[in-house]
Amino acid sequence: MKLPVASYGESSVESVILFKVRSLNRFIKMKNSKKFKYVIIGNSFAALFAVESIRKSGAKETIAVISDETEHTYSRAMLHEYVADMVNDNFIYLRDFDYYQKMNVTPILGSRVSKIDSKTKKVYIGKESIGFEKLLISSGGVPFIPPGITGLNEFENVFTFTKKKDADKIKAVLKNVNSIAILGGGLIGLQCAEGLAHTGKKVTVVELADNILPIALDDEAAKIARQELHKQGIEIITKDTIVNINGSAGKINSVTLKSEKKIPCQMVVIAVGVKPNIEFLNGSGIKTDRGILVNSNMETNIKNIYAAGDCTAAKEILTGKTMPIPIIPLASQQGMTVGCNMAGKKKEYKGGLSLNALQFGGAQIISYGFIRDEANGEILKKLDEKQGIYKKIIIKKNKITGAVFVRAIERAGIFRYLIENKVDIGKYKDKLLEPDFNWAHVQNETRDQLFLRSQ
Repeated sequence: MKLPVASYGESSVESVILFKVRSLNRFIKMKNSKKFKYVIIGNSFAALFAVESIRKSGAKETIAVISDETEHTYSRAMLHEYVADMVNDNFIYLRDFDYYQKMNVTPILGSRVSKIDSKTKKVYIGKESIGFEKLLISSGGVPFIPPGITGLNEFENVFTFTKKKDADKIKAVLKNVNSIAILGGGLIGLQCAEGLAHTGKKVTVVELADNILPIALDDEAAKIARQELHKQGIEIITKDTIVNINGSAGKINSVTLKSEKKIPCQMVVIAVGVKPNIEFLNGSGIKTDRGILVNSNMETNIKNIYAAGDCTAAKEILTGKTMPIPIIPLASQQGMTVGCNMAGKKKEYKGGLSLNALQFGGAQIISYGFIRDEANGEILKKLDEKQGIYKKIIIKKNKITGAVFVRAIERAGIFRYLIENKVDIGKYKDKLLEPDFNWAHVQNETRDQLFLRSQ
């Protein structure tokens, strides 16, 4: 990854200013051009890898990238470190500030797409429209705001945590805040909690489910993660939710939970998850179902209109069902696939696997697949409470369908391979949890299986 240090010899602050001036100039150029061969809605991982895949495929035409944010492409996975001042501000950016210029991209930033006319092949930004030959929708997700929270719109210092502007708003008021309540014990909420706890604030996380990270972790792994978060001073309350935000004159002083417990705080962060950002597709004719539906080429039901990333419902590799899996590795993989197809180089997306690589305190955690779906499965477990080491594997019909590793992650990549390729592990099943389990146990058998499958 290249850091966006000043590519023109200027300071980092000057480079940001120059980047925005150049973006404005290219926006003016866009208004004069009116039509592009390639238009991409979105400016995160799926869009970034699509741009690079288009260029690697040999296409030279200008690419227009539209984003409702004014920022250069950045990593949302680093917002918790950014809000805590744990990294240099520039470190969150994914490419140099001259990246768009080098890649012949017209960045149309700070511009929200209002609708798509698939018949005339136009993308509308308010009254302005841009024509396209091929369109990629990688609009990501938007925060889900749960209903039924009294006072949600009555107070200052109520935030979400999915964009840099959210982090900037939080940073601007932190000096006047001592305690923070975070609604949501998923990845976004817990990363936010770690970042804010690092600034010395008292942080309480409230999660409606029985445990934190209910999709990514089982109860044993979640217990270890909770212990690491507790060491950082983070309080976690499960099986409960916020029903009321309390205060006066626009200032928060506490929240009330469904259990009637009150938590003193001066800030509330809503981080219960995201949903696909697809409302602007109403009337476009593009089919959706919990996300934008695509085929194996990442193309929608309308020719030359594609989708990738968190807004997309693509094939899940274990079940074959279509569903959104909003994680960075799959957004990147889908972006690479769709870029090839947009450039005329056929490439198939074979499906995605739910995978999570996490770290809380000193605990590194990796999970694959459906780690809570134990019905009709054989469960292999190994727990060392003293060392905080945990392994769990779920096997169905001699194939691994879920795995989680806490601290003992050195060979976790082998299990991803076995899951994605649906390898029969029957002959070495009893070795899977052994400390010395490695490729030598599976190499010959796996090679034979994959060879036969390819015939």
